Amino acid sequence: MSIHFEKVDHIYSPNSVFEFQALEDVSLDINIGKITAIIGATGSGKTTLVQHLNGLLLPSKGFLTVNDFTIKADEKPKNIKELRKQVGLVFQFAEYQLFEETLIKDVAFGPKNFGVEEKEAEMIATRALITVGIDPKDFVKSPLELSGGQKRRVAIAGILAMSPSILVLDEPTAGLDPQGAKSMMELFKMLNKEKGITILIVTHNMEHVLEYCDEVVVLEKGKVIMHTDKKQFFKNDQYMEKASIDPPIIIAFKKMCEEKGVTFDSDVLTIDKLVSEIVKKRGRR
Repeated sequence: MSIHFEKVDHIYSPNSVFEFQALEDVSLDINIGKITAIIGATGSGKTTLVQHLNGLLLPSKGFLTVNDFTIKADEKPKNIKELRKQVGLVFQFAEYQLFEETLIKDVAFGPKNFGVEEKEAEMIATRALITVGIDPKDFVKSPLELSGGQKRRVAIAGILAMSPSILVLDEPTAGLDPQGAKSMMELFKMLNKEKGITILIVTHNMEHVLEYCDEVVVLEKGKVIMHTDKKQFFKNDQYMEKASIDPPIIIAFKKMCEEKGVTFDSDVLTIDKLVSEIVKKRGRR
């Protein structure tokens, strides 16, 4: 299984006064089994890129392969429902998509739409809701009774009920408080490590990229300008400055120390490791 883009262009409203090229000549291989961050400035093509993964958008030119599916320019993939079952796409503010009377009915809707009997669909929905941390006593509540963070978890449960092998998340922590955002990112980490789900996250939050992601894809004006592991990405101070990316606190602190003549190993990317290194350096005095 793989995710591969081959010379993909995407043009909105072609041959009109509103024509806009959102992606240009994108060739990219995304590793299965990893958590990959998709980053870039507003308008760089991030959301357009990920919406190709389940056929929501089709290339204007080129093609991509996702698992056993090929998505070509202007040609809807065969068995599109199965593709969308394998690739779960969670939109920004996904909680606005909740529509059923109760949480259990909302999450069971997807499996039922694929022909699963109601009783089994509710069992699948139960497992999905428990996975995302919803208390069983809340299953019969209306989505309107939940907090924003809980609603988002229910929306994600609705995707998980389809048993996707790939989960694509567009700014999944937008609008959440710091604790809610951390809890959400821990959920994605668990889904990746314990369930083996490949995770792609469109984000502007560099703290989350550093703490939770394995790899980073950078888009600029519709082009992929970098694809690397996170350690290499955060070594690239010059790029982050040029792109006006605020580095994570620990990276900024390390750089400040280096300007004062105190250097740290490039693998020091957590507070615990940093404290350990500082203690070691003090002990050598």
